Amino acid sequence: MPNRLSWRSPTLSVSTRCESERLMLRFLLVLLALICASCSRDPAVTSRPAQNLKVLCGSSMAGPIKEIIADFEKQNPGVTVLLDVGGTETLFPKVIAGDKPAADIFICHDPFGEKVLASGRVEKIIPIARLEPVLVVKKGNPKNIKSLADLASPGLKIGFGDPRYSTAGQMFVDALKQSGLEEKIAPNIAMQGRTHQEIVQGLVVGPLDAVSVWGFAAALYGDQVEIVPTDVTYPPVNITVIALKNSDHPVPRDAFLTDCAKATAIFKKHGYATD
Repeated sequence: MPNRLSWRSPTLSVSTRCESERLMLRFLLVLLALICASCSRDPAVTSRPAQNLKVLCGSSMAGPIKEIIADFEKQNPGVTVLLDVGGTETLFPKVIAGDKPAADIFICHDPFGEKVLASGRVEKIIPIARLEPVLVVKKGNPKNIKSLADLASPGLKIGFGDPRYSTAGQMFVDALKQSGLEEKIAPNIAMQGRTHQEIVQGLVVGPLDAVSVWGFAAALYGDQVEIVPTDVTYPPVNITVIALKNSDHPVPRDAFLTDCAKATAIFKKHGYATD
């Protein structure tokens, strides 16, 4: 009688079965994690298209605004802030020219807030802080300058903003005129700069003995300089954040405006008046 061929199905070893089970378990865990992540995600967030919020900012306010923008973008994923920094007087025409503003937000100081209001381009406006001119000297005050009158001392070198471009520079010149010191101090004027940073640099590493700049510019140099209190009362220069009309992104625009309104402490840290 012929031998019958017997066939037995191959059996997996114990180690092979265990490895297959482990791989299957890993696959199921990864799949479960993806399903959970998908379920927990806010549909409104995932379906929201990316948005670019355009912000025009005067250079005198750039420091705190950059910090506010960094926080805003973290809290608002999907919104990218496109920041355009320049002289307020050069940015202003972009706000009022054409059929609609070239931005969603305009951050400026007086008198430009009133000018934008007059143009009819304002949706909302909030005051956030103030700019104040300060008298700044080298650390330790080696020339013993205590007042504006001391700036007339022979041999001193004084710097301030060019009044043609600088509101702070014009305010300083006006203060000299009102105090009758303009002609006495004129021989000591060594620099009329375009930017506050270059003016303070002229004090820190250059030949200047005293400068008049916005308070924020002095704060940038920390303990390298000192502010000399004076009895001069300057007119207030308000900083305003303006939500412009006809924005393509009104929701993030208004959210950014709200964040700015809460950012008084940030402006104060950067050397602006907030009281």
